[in-house]
Amino acid sequence: MATPIPTGADLGIFRALADHACGMQFADLSPAVLQRANLCVMDLLASTYAALPGRGAQALSAYASAVNPAPQATLWGRSLRVGAIEAATVNGATAYEVEYDDGNTLGGHWGSSSIPAILALAERDGASAQQVLVAIVAAYEVGDRISQPFSRGLLARGVHYPGGMGGVAATVGAGRMMGLDAQCLAAALGFTCLLPVAPYFPGYEGSDAKNLYSGWPNHCGLHFAALAQAGYRGSPQLLEGRDGLAHVFGWQGSGEELRNRVLEGLGTRHAILNTYFKPYPCCRWIHAPVRALLDLVDAHSILAADIAAIEVAAPAFVGRMYFDAGPFRNATQARYSVPYALGAAALHGRLGQSQFETRVLGDAAVQALAARVHFAPDADLEQAFPTAFNARVSVTARDGTVHGGQSALPWGPQAPPGFADLAGKFHRIMAPLCGDAIVDEWTGYFEAGMQADADLYGFFSLLRRSVVRSHA
Repeated sequence: MATPIPTGADLGIFRALADHACGMQFADLSPAVLQRANLCVMDLLASTYAALPGRGAQALSAYASAVNPAPQATLWGRSLRVGAIEAATVNGATAYEVEYDDGNTLGGHWGSSSIPAILALAERDGASAQQVLVAIVAAYEVGDRISQPFSRGLLARGVHYPGGMGGVAATVGAGRMMGLDAQCLAAALGFTCLLPVAPYFPGYEGSDAKNLYSGWPNHCGLHFAALAQAGYRGSPQLLEGRDGLAHVFGWQGSGEELRNRVLEGLGTRHAILNTYFKPYPCCRWIHAPVRALLDLVDAHSILAADIAAIEVAAPAFVGRMYFDAGPFRNATQARYSVPYALGAAALHGRLGQSQFETRVLGDAAVQALAARVHFAPDADLEQAFPTAFNARVSVTARDGTVHGGQSALPWGPQAPPGFADLAGKFHRIMAPLCGDAIVDEWTGYFEAGMQADADLYGFFSLLRRSVVRSHA
């Protein structure tokens, strides 16, 4: 028997968000929102394929095949279909492995945390492109609104808030795909107390558990939505209730203040338009110092052999959380290290997938440069955060010459990449794995937009043909 659902003024924040998510219609989405949703799917595919040659993808494929071999949904890049929940879990974890996926600053990695669940249901059950695009936009919206009030405090405590919050977005996306009404979706969100705690340690260490910070939210979201659909209900007051999620997340204000914060401007803007993309395969907070350094290297023709010291100034949490100086045992650990990223970028003049290969991780020249990277917290940059995030970098040459510069986070909402930028990233990742012809089909597909493929036959047909050569 289903748990009774409160009515009237006590419906809760989750119910208000569920009303919005369930009421969203395709006709409500502007061309800019539709284009952004398409770019998020295209970029997520590239981020996933970037990890497919690795050990982790092979292990996850074996896991999914063993747990549920029912051919319901595709493991992207592999000639294999498994259960929808397992496919969503594996595709989400793989998408997050190389740190190339999108996100919202102090929000979460909504793409890798929810789009795999949405697409797995679309493939299993049959769905229109319009359903998928609305589900994606709704997932980003609700996930971001729940995360933003708590993320800075969680970050300060060493909690990987995207891992903890991703299941909110996945629950909304799955709920939309399953046709839940607002009452049922709010009850599904009432299970988000079961999401992972998600400490940062697995990222620092380079454990595979870090990748599941996007895989597991997809897994949870599908289960939460299915539980509610079956009549097993969580509480719509879970967020603001006594000793509820807001309390656990460190909220210090009143319930009314939280409600106002979460629901402010609901329906007047779309969180997906605040999504950033990643030009570098590493933690987002490292991108600003990398961009500043590469700009200096290009502008002043700085040679790695001439560098005596690299000074980085940024908000204090960067020095506390992202300044592991090695030794670097694996790529995930290196992707969370400013010294490594700057050392590799200075030596190679770029920072891409090849800079995180094993041969580079153990390169003595990279390690020597990483050891010359130093951090100083900057009061002005701290005060500007989180409204703006900037990093200052200065390079001191062996002859005493100093060059300095500053950068914001590249490819963010203030200066988003265009279609050509993301198509270029897509090609760099996908062409060596699947060939130029497949890449050309995909870029043409996304240029037209998923909405042009009404029943998604073209999408899933192309997806099943986009098999990495080593997995064929």
